[in-house]
Amino acid sequence: MNSKDSFYLAQLKKDRKGFWAKYLNLETWISRPLASLLVRLVFRSRITPNHLTLIAFLLALGSTVLFALGTAMGAIGAAVLCQLLLIFDCADGMLARARGTCSRFGSFLDLFLDRISDFLVILGITIGFFRSGGGDKDRLILGLFILALYMLQVVLYYISNSFLEARNGESGEGRAVGIFYITVMGILNRLDLILYGLAVEVTVNLVFRVTSFLRSGRRAENRLPIH
Repeated sequence: MNSKDSFYLAQLKKDRKGFWAKYLNLETWISRPLASLLVRLVFRSRITPNHLTLIAFLLALGSTVLFALGTAMGAIGAAVLCQLLLIFDCADGMLARARGTCSRFGSFLDLFLDRISDFLVILGITIGFFRSGGGDKDRLILGLFILALYMLQVVLYYISNSFLEARNGESGEGRAVGIFYITVMGILNRLDLILYGLAVEVTVNLVFRVTSFLRSGRRAENRLPIH
């Protein structure tokens, strides 16, 4: 193994599990190789992992604004920014691991801003879908309802992890798939398909999350301490 391979492997998360990590790991195939180039570029600079986290958040803000325009060019620009934000989002943790400077604050800052970014981008898509449809209120209601379901899914994910004492952050590969889908549909200016696809994903995930919690939670109840 040469030094280039060793440097890249030092950046990666270890022992990744879950469906997306096993069968459709777009992070490993696309985002992380590109993020590794960024890490090499800034490795000896004063740029910190938290700086990359903040840049990813700013890219999310830009994507939100462009999606909200409700125009074809705006959707294309927003889609490109979405893919860039994913690369920077991968690079922050990779830089921390490569330097051996991982911190609890950095990890939670990443989670904190990721969830805000997700909310804002979907909100931008909803507003763009509403504006591109001539101000049809039904479009706005649909988009906001899907956004609410998405945030409910996020809440249940963290509640379930807290109860089972599981690690957060295992959904990163799934988020990469979602952003890739948004990127492709954004380039095609199909904001409707983004929201419909998100509705299907959220519905399936909510059913899975609730049933998985009830099934695994009962098994874990006897071995977990009561707080």
